[in-house]
Amino acid sequence: MVDKRNMAICAAAQEAGILEQDMRNTLVSHQDGLINICFTTEWMMYECYVDEESLEVLGFDYRPLPVNMLLAELPESGQDAS
Repeated sequence: MVDKRNMAICAAAQEAGILEQDMRNTLVSHQDGLINICFTTEWMMYECYVDEESLEVLGFDYRPLPVNMLLAELPESGQDAS
């Protein structure tokens, strides 16, 4: 199962057009024959559904990170907007 998990993560990274080492906060879950992979990059949030048997990407969604998440990663000196 670990190999399928790793291969599904690789498929998600490929679908996003990024390198696996650029993936952050990666969460993997399994349900009804699908592997759900949620992860972020420096600027974006992704959700990917991969078929557990074929490892084909069946669904993929992405959106920009909310501003408050981006601000939370800035050094304290960069957070004061006033």
